[in-house]
Amino acid sequence: MKPGSKTHNACRTPPTEGFIEGGQTAAGSHAGKVCVLVGASNPVGFCLAQSFLETGYRVAVGDLDPSDFSSLTAVSGTNLFPVKVNLNRDVYVNSMVDQVYLRWSRVDILVNIAFRRRECADPLSAADLGLDAVSNLIRVTSAFGSRLQGEELAVVNIAWFDEQSLLEADREAVLQAALRTMTSAMAKKYFDSGLRINAVHTRNARSTSYVQSETLRTLVQAVQFLANPELSGKLTGNVLHIDLKPDDSLFRG
Repeated sequence: MKPGSKTHNACRTPPTEGFIEGGQTAAGSHAGKVCVLVGASNPVGFCLAQSFLETGYRVAVGDLDPSDFSSLTAVSGTNLFPVKVNLNRDVYVNSMVDQVYLRWSRVDILVNIAFRRRECADPLSAADLGLDAVSNLIRVTSAFGSRLQGEELAVVNIAWFDEQSLLEADREAVLQAALRTMTSAMAKKYFDSGLRINAVHTRNARSTSYVQSETLRTLVQAVQFLANPELSGKLTGNVLHIDLKPDDSLFRG
């Protein structure tokens, strides 16, 4: 079953109230700006795409199976651009970059989503998962960052794992350390290049096919804060940790 009708239905309610609580933006105020979501065929990517479209962005979504976004394409038209991409190969990532710039000539926000479901592959060790996620995040950021010509690009990396084995504290710590180290190193590397690189890490993000819309709303708000220069200024090199309470992570109908 695809990442879920149940998950996507839980996001039908707009995930945010005017971008950040208090209403900093309105639909259309970001008309012409472009947000790219990579690794997006999952509940997080779907809700982020929906939210950025509602606030006026044009959105490109990249994954091995972008057909999951057909329902959004029907209502968003040319403002949504699904791209099939294999994140493990430089040639495919570079092809996505070329396609996005050919279509819209700019990228304002890049969101890299490191997401793994239990059914996608045999269980891996925390170290393997951390290295896999970090290599993809670096590959995508470098590809988009190489196209900047004096513009600023807000990059937000997300680590969201639905791996039962990762609920153990020591394995979770490996992923946190990998994300924190990578974010800090890349922020320093690209500091003078116009990239602001931050990250969000979620804990207890299991059973995602039943996640409440409120849970995803929290994550969406964190991403939008880190990506919005009016709110975050030149914030870079930071990792926000969202610790979801186990009792709140399951949908209670």
